[in-house]
Amino acid sequence: MERGPAYRIGVFWSFVSAFVWSTTFVGARYLLKDGRIDAVTLTMVRFLIGGGLLMGVGLLLRRRQVLGVTTRDLLWCALLGMLGVSAMSVLLFLGQRSTTAINSSMIMQVCPLLILFGGVFIGERLRTTQVAGALVALLGCLMVTGVVTTRGIEYHADHLAGDLLVVLSAVCWAVYTVMAKPVVVRMGGFAATAWTLVFGAVETAILWLIMPAPAVWPADGPAWGVVLYLAIFPSGIAFFAWYEAMDRIELSLLNVMQYLTPVFTIILAWALIGERLSWLNGAGVVLVLGGVLLTHERAPKPT
Repeated sequence: MERGPAYRIGVFWSFVSAFVWSTTFVGARYLLKDGRIDAVTLTMVRFLIGGGLLMGVGLLLRRRQVLGVTTRDLLWCALLGMLGVSAMSVLLFLGQRSTTAINSSMIMQVCPLLILFGGVFIGERLRTTQVAGALVALLGCLMVTGVVTTRGIEYHADHLAGDLLVVLSAVCWAVYTVMAKPVVVRMGGFAATAWTLVFGAVETAILWLIMPAPAVWPADGPAWGVVLYLAIFPSGIAFFAWYEAMDRIELSLLNVMQYLTPVFTIILAWALIGERLSWLNGAGVVLVLGGVLLTHERAPKPT
C-alpha cells in the first residue's frame, strides 16, 4: 500500500481511535464498580446517543452518502452492530464486573492477533514483519498492563466466569473487524459507522427490554456526565475514527494500533491521577511502539 496522503490520514485516525478508546476503561470502571449503572443499560444509552449524533450529523452534512445505501449493506450493518457494538460491549462490561483488570487486559490483547490472521480470509497478505510486529507489540502490551512482570505472568484463575465473558467479547470484536473491512470499502467510513452504531443501539435496546434483571440508571449529574462522555467520544468519535482508518490503511496495521490503547491508558493514569509508571511499564511502551513500527513497514511492491 502506497504511503500517500490518504495513508497518512488513515494512520492519524487510527491513533485517534486508540487514544479515545483508552479513556473508556476509566469511565466504565467509575460507572460499574459501585453499580451506578448496569452493563446493558450503559451499552444501550451509550450507543443510542453516539449513533444518534452521528446519524444526525450525517443527515445534515452527508445526506447522500448516509441514505445512498443498499438493503444488502444495511443488513451487513445490522450484523456488524450486533457483533461489534451490542455483543462486544455488553460482554466486556459484564466480564469486567467479575474479573480483574489484569485478566481482562490480557484476554483483550489477543484481538489484534485474531484480526491479523483473520484478514487472510478477506484477501490481505501476511508479511513476516507484520507477524513479528504483532507479537512484539503483544509482549509490550502485556508488560504495560502488568500481566508480564518481573515475577513472571500474573493470572488470577478465580475469575473464570468473567474471563470467559471477556473472551467472547474479544472474539466478537475480532470477527466484527474482519467482516467490516469490505463493508467500509463499499459504504465509506462515516455511513458505515452511523448505521452500525444505530443498529447496535437498537439491538441492545431489544435486549434491554427482555432482560430479566431490573435496569439501573445513573442517579446523579456526574454519573450522567460520564455516560454522555462515553457516548460522544469513545463511541461516536472513536468508532468513526476506526472506520475512517479502516478505509485507508491495511487491516494488519490498524489492528496492531489497538495495542496503543492500554499504553495511552497507563500514561494518562500516570499523568492525571498520579499512578506510578515502573521501568517495566516503560519498557513495554517501547516494545509496543517498536511493534507498531515493524507492522508499519512499507509492503513490497508487486512484481
